[in-house]
Amino acid sequence: MTSSKTLLGDGEHIVKKLWELSAKIYYCYPQYVGNRKVGNKWWRKLLIVWLLFWIVVSFSVLWYMNSKAVEKRKETLTSMCDERARMLQDQFNVSMNHVQAMSILISTFHHARNPSAIDQCTFASYTERTAFERPLTSGVAYAVRVLHSERKEFEKRHGWSIKRMDTREPTPVHKDNEYDRDGLEPSPIQAEYAPVIFAQDTIAHVISVDMLSGKEDRENVLRARESGKGVLTAPFRLLKTNHLGVIKTFAVYKTDLPSNATPNERIQATDGYLGGVLDIESLVEKLLQQLASKQTILVNVYDMTNISHPISMYGSNVSSDGLEHVSALNFGDPFRRHEMRCR
Repeated sequence: MTSSKTLLGDGEHIVKKLWELSAKIYYCYPQYVGNRKVGNKWWRKLLIVWLLFWIVVSFSVLWYMNSKAVEKRKETLTSMCDERARMLQDQFNVSMNHVQAMSILISTFHHARNPSAIDQCTFASYTERTAFERPLTSGVAYAVRVLHSERKEFEKRHGWSIKRMDTREPTPVHKDNEYDRDGLEPSPIQAEYAPVIFAQDTIAHVISVDMLSGKEDRENVLRARESGKGVLTAPFRLLKTNHLGVIKTFAVYKTDLPSNATPNERIQATDGYLGGVLDIESLVEKLLQQLASKQTILVNVYDMTNISHPISMYGSNVSSDGLEHVSALNFGDPFRRHEMRCR
């Protein structure tokens, strides 16, 4: 702005001097060439052209300086938005990698031992004491794969029946405490089930719930075991904080599978499914506090899986006609698309 004022001041001074010079020439000219109408008309036209030329030059300088300022703002916004998107991905992946590492614990000390060395109390204690490794997760749970032929024996061994997930809320945004185990109906007969047998105390209400009885959860579980990768749910409201969060699900296999294993081989080798609940709003809020600076930007995070109906995961929905930059987010699930919009 200082350079802009200086430049404009110099331009004003130059125009003023040129005006004075033009006036002197205009009034002195007749003394040398005579008071002729042709001369006067020619000098009037020249003076008008001269003034119009400098007006155009002045506006051109202003336009150039403004365009440079806007370009600089765009570059700054792009840099700040990309930095926040990159750090959000990194922190998300750190928490989810720790959840995925727990699948080794389940496989080694539960499925590979008879009797199992893990029960609900052990799992709850372990997840609670290691919660500092997953500061932004609301809870971790494990659902085991049960075939229909094994259901009766399974329910007898655990002392409860496999419950059907309550599907009263068809919308993907729902509360994670909406399930009252005592009020849920038994899971309908199907080829296989995925009842939760271990859960962190914060989400212990999901124990006995069949993850394959809910449409969206079923799709996520099936995608997780067929792909061998972590898959995400649509955003939903979390217990206590009421923040929007997501669940990332990992399949737990009996043996180590090669990277080129077929979906059928993965299905046959599946023992169960491990899921971690992540608080997206807290994650973004903490990130913005870490990167707080004199230049403040507004940040929104969206689930763009359904482009016609994007789901807001963080930020206000206030529209703005100002500068905006969109940074893509990759949370490890190619099926779901997320993005960060900065203003």
